[in-house]
Amino acid sequence: MESIPTTNYKKDKDNDNDNDKDNYNEKPKKNVNGIILILSCQKHKDTRLKEFSLPKTNYNNWEVIYVIGDLLMEKDYILDGNFLYVKCEDSYLHLLKKLVLSIKYLRELFTIKEGILRCGDDLIFNEQNLLKFLHKNTKKFDYYGQSYNGKDYRCSINTIKDLKNTIRDFFMIDYYKAHPEDFLNPHHNLKNVNISIYSLRPNLLSAIGVIYYISNKACEALIRHMENINYNIFHYDKFTKSYPYTIEDCAVSFIMYCNKIDFIHNSRFFDTPNVDTIATHTNKYK
Repeated sequence: MESIPTTNYKKDKDNDNDNDKDNYNEKPKKNVNGIILILSCQKHKDTRLKEFSLPKTNYNNWEVIYVIGDLLMEKDYILDGNFLYVKCEDSYLHLLKKLVLSIKYLRELFTIKEGILRCGDDLIFNEQNLLKFLHKNTKKFDYYGQSYNGKDYRCSINTIKDLKNTIRDFFMIDYYKAHPEDFLNPHHNLKNVNISIYSLRPNLLSAIGVIYYISNKACEALIRHMENINYNIFHYDKFTKSYPYTIEDCAVSFIMYCNKIDFIHNSRFFDTPNVDTIATHTNKYK
């Protein structure tokens, strides 16, 4: 069986104080325009993060932060250079939980002026176009990304009842059929979980989860919503009679629309002929 990767933290070596989180909070927050948040996992530390990491750690005062889950760590989080380790399941299924917890902790560590550019860990960035997007004069909407059909989702047009439209989504079921070893990984906490139970979700237009932007307002809505359900991705939503939280990008759209935050489409985010395209999605090392 494949060995389970473990993480050695520099901060643990330098300071074995159990109050590291308090020490973070005692330090003055660093002022940044935003965070380039790259969601990854222990599985890809020696693959995607070695091949696709950005060459810089800051662009236009946007801090680059790589997020990895570690369910077995004692502290809630550890910021080690530009790596944020979060006490959270490190599974694909728990991506939403890892995202929102990381946003919560980053807001404790940084004073963020604009918002967060949420990115996958398998992107090749066009740094010039990235800088264009991050520029303070570039208009950024609260929930801003690229949809599969090139359309926006306006909460003033779509009613709250539209959230009740559901679909049986087999994406995660198929993924775990191809990766049965993930059920045995203690960092994933999926032993004896029957994923097929949770396949019914709201059928909503969303930003494709490769790369998208969320403002401070949107981040606050995500944190508030997830705290209300205790960060339980298997939470059953009585209004929609479904499980909205197991596929991260779909879940983000659901939370945004519950909070009446529109989605705005732009083709500049990835894999399009748009001259301002920020990144190419490789989907390498699945």
